[in-house]
Amino acid sequence: MGHAIGGFGPLVLFVEDLERAKTFYVETLGFKFAFEDSTSAGVLLGDDLLLLVTIAGAQFLSAVDPSTPRGQRPVALFNIFVENVDEAFETLKSKGVAFFLDPIDREWGRRTAHFKDPDGFIWEISQSID
Repeated sequence: MGHAIGGFGPLVLFVEDLERAKTFYVETLGFKFAFEDSTSAGVLLGDDLLLLVTIAGAQFLSAVDPSTPRGQRPVALFNIFVENVDEAFETLKSKGVAFFLDPIDREWGRRTAHFKDPDGFIWEISQSID
């Protein structure tokens, strides 16, 4: 068996409106603001860094369209482990988060609920029910 080529770096999401995305992740989801420049912002969930980069800031990917997933089929899901899905669900709903799947127990031993961020990225909040 081979060795992995390296480790994960920060997750990068290409966003349409940097201020809107930063507000959602910091004020609504409670991520900690880390830094920003004219085309990006860094936010932290614990020790994990999430980079929010504007479409214009993604020009280094000149051969690829970095559009957000609005109107497209889902291509990924981002997961946040929480202590209590029902409490997190109610807290986020009170902050205006629109869930498309309410909390439900899954056969694989987790309780989950799902929402989209302002750019259409799918997020799951999840807790163990074992």
